[in-house]
Amino acid sequence: MNPIKPNAKMRCRSVLALALAAMTSGALAQNAAPPAARPSPGAELSSFLSTFYVPDGTSAKTQTVWFQAIAVSSPAYCSDIKGDVTVTFKAPGMTQAKALCWQQPTAANPSPWGHDVDLAPDLQLDAAGNGSFVFPADQFPSGPLNLRIHAKDGGNRQDYCELQLFNQGGVAWNQGIPTDAPPAAKGMKLAFADDFAGPLSLAKARNDLAAKYWTHWGGGDGSIWPFTDNAGPLNPFSQVGTFLRIHATKPAGTRGAAGTLTPVRPDGTGFTATAPCYFECRLLAQNAPGTWPAFWATTQGGGTAGCDEMDALEGYGTNARSGGIWTVYHATTHFWGQPTPAWVKEKLKGPDGNPYDAHKRVDTMAVGGKSSWSTTFHTYGFLVTPSETAYYFDNIEVMRHPSGKLAATLPIGFLVNLAIGGGGWQPNLARYGNQSDMWVDYVRVYQGEPNRPSPAKKP
Repeated sequence: MNPIKPNAKMRCRSVLALALAAMTSGALAQNAAPPAARPSPGAELSSFLSTFYVPDGTSAKTQTVWFQAIAVSSPAYCSDIKGDVTVTFKAPGMTQAKALCWQQPTAANPSPWGHDVDLAPDLQLDAAGNGSFVFPADQFPSGPLNLRIHAKDGGNRQDYCELQLFNQGGVAWNQGIPTDAPPAAKGMKLAFADDFAGPLSLAKARNDLAAKYWTHWGGGDGSIWPFTDNAGPLNPFSQVGTFLRIHATKPAGTRGAAGTLTPVRPDGTGFTATAPCYFECRLLAQNAPGTWPAFWATTQGGGTAGCDEMDALEGYGTNARSGGIWTVYHATTHFWGQPTPAWVKEKLKGPDGNPYDAHKRVDTMAVGGKSSWSTTFHTYGFLVTPSETAYYFDNIEVMRHPSGKLAATLPIGFLVNLAIGGGGWQPNLARYGNQSDMWVDYVRVYQGEPNRPSPAKKP
C-alpha cells in the first residue's frame, strides 16, 4: 500500500507510523415480479454484462464510454435494510438496466462459492430513466452486501453503481472465524485472531499501550481523504454486529476521513509474527472512483537495511482512466531500500506509480467462485517462510516467490485500511453522498512456533 515513493530509510522506519499516524421525479417503471430471488444470470444477462466486467476496466471488447448516470434515491447509500426493500433509482439517458446481488448457496444453486442473482429480469426504465425493483433481503446474506446496478443507453454509453447496504435480516453465511485453519497454515499455531464480535479496543492516545489496535496519530499518508484517528468527530471506526466497519466520509467543509488500523504501536511493540507465519483477512469493500481497500504488512526493525512490504490486497476502485469496473486486485511484494533480488527479472510500475518487484494482478472473475473483489466477501492471505512467500485468494494460491531476506527473519506487522484517493487519481464519490464502507469479518494470524514464555530467572 504505497501511494507515495519514500526514501528507503524513511519508508522502513516510519511506514507504520505514517499509516497509523498512517436521489426522483416522474412515474416509476415498477418491476411487477414478486419479491423472490431469481435464478443465476443466463446467456442474455451475460451478454449484457460482457462490456462491464473486463479485468482492467478498459472495456477493450467495445468502444464503451463510461458515463455516470445512475443515482439511487432509496434506500440510502450505506444504510440498514431488512425484509422486502424497494430500490428506487434514476438513470437519465439510459434505456436498459440490470440489478444483481451475490447470494449464498441454495437448493437450486448449491455451489459453495455462492452465485450471482438477477434481481429483476423484467426491469424497465421509463422515458426519463426512472426504475425500481424489490430486493428480497431476507433471501440474501446477512450483514454487509453490495447491490450492483448496471445501465446502458442502447449505444456505447454505460454506467455502474454499487449500493452498499447492511442486511439486518437474511442468512448467516461464512461469517466469523472458521473452526479449521487455512490450508496454507497447516502445522502452525494460531497466534492472533479477532472476529470483531465485541467492542473495539482502540488506542485513545499515543501513550495508550493497553489498546489492541492503533489508528492514526499524526504524520503523513497517501490517502487524499486523510487517515484519521478514532478520537475526532470523523472517527471512521466502529464495531457493527460481528464486523469491523471503516466508514470513510467527507462532510462539506472538511478534507474527509479514511481509516487504517494495526496492532503494532508507534514504538514498534504490540503484535507481530515471524516466519514461518500466515496472515489472513476476510473483507468486503466498495468498487467506486477512488476507493482503495488494502490488507498488507511490513517488516519491523530493519533500520537502514530497509524493509519488506507484503500487500495481500490492494483493491483499486473504478478505473480512473476509463471509468470501467476494475475487477482485478493487486498482490505485491516491495523490497524497500534494498538491492533488487536477483530473481526479479523485470520491474513493473503499478497503478499507484511505484515499482513493483513481485506483482500479480489477480483476475477474480477467473478464480474460485468467479466474483469480483467487491461482489462479495473474500479472504486474502499471505504465507511467509524463510525461503518462500505466497499469496492466497479464498485459499487459492495466486503468486509465489522467494522470500525477502528481511521478511524471512524480522517481525512482521499487519495493517487493514480503506484509503480514498491517492496514487495519482482523485476520488469521486459524490453520487454516494461522499461516503464508502469497508467491512472486515475477521483477521487471524498463524505462526510456525507457539509463543513461549521467557525462561524463569534462577533465584
